[in-house]
Amino acid sequence: MTQSSAVARPHPSLGVWIKTARPFTLTAAVSPVLVGTAVAARDGVFHPLTFIVTLLGGLFLQTGANFFNEYYDWRYGLDHAESLGASTVIFRNEMSAGQVLGGGIASFALAVACGLSLIALVGPAIILFGLAGMAIAYFYSARPFKLATRGLGDVMVFLAMGFLMTWGAYFVQIHRWSWPAFAASIPIGFLVVAILNMNNTRDYQDDMAVAKKTLPVRFGQDFGKRFHAVLLIGSYVAVTVFALVGLLPLLSLVVWLTFPLAWRNVQGVLRATDRMAFVRGIKATAQLHFQFGVVFALAIAVAAITHMPR
Repeated sequence: MTQSSAVARPHPSLGVWIKTARPFTLTAAVSPVLVGTAVAARDGVFHPLTFIVTLLGGLFLQTGANFFNEYYDWRYGLDHAESLGASTVIFRNEMSAGQVLGGGIASFALAVACGLSLIALVGPAIILFGLAGMAIAYFYSARPFKLATRGLGDVMVFLAMGFLMTWGAYFVQIHRWSWPAFAASIPIGFLVVAILNMNNTRDYQDDMAVAKKTLPVRFGQDFGKRFHAVLLIGSYVAVTVFALVGLLPLLSLVVWLTFPLAWRNVQGVLRATDRMAFVRGIKATAQLHFQFGVVFALAIAVAAITHMPR
């Protein structure tokens, strides 16, 4: 076998596939589904099978987005071998570009299978949620829109992983609009945007070099650090306001138990002077997003079970 043929046909291990899927980001799909389903339970409806299929669909969609992001950032020259934000599996010859692209396509195919199952369980209206989610996940990185490169990633991620996924998890249980589900999506959306913003703040220098117009590139790295603090603290403020006006149960205020984690996160980011501090910030924010979401969902579910007042 020649060296060129060996380079062209890597045989990735399971660990490489998992690394490229970026498993630490997958909690971004778990929290909104948990919270949206808990709000539906608060309104008296919970279908376990529908919940499981919705959760799997969200996980496959997020996995596909990660594979496509890896592929298109390589294809468009936005990443390089030393990029901290990428798995760099293509540059390291751990996977071929075609395999990474295939991972995204396969993940989307599994998400579509979950979507078809939901159509059978819920009805055709759910198609709109699926199409919107897939479009945002794909065109976040891909042409012609390249949403991330145009500085629209934060808005699109808030819509997809905050609003659409939280309300969508509610909608598949109860087929109607819900102001409480909308309210619950706001803090969840803030925290998932915080994960993305921390990623963009870390990649400030690399993104500036390739004219990737993220918010930190547009407004500066210090802006990214301050925006991170606003997003984290804002998530707790949003829950408090919505609980006090009655859109969420008062028991939702127990999310403040996770605030010490958020505060340490904010302090670490504001004091950061090197890129590895931002790497730690990304992982800490993803963990906070998951912990916040679990506590939030459990609080709403307990309020439903105990019939606590709104």
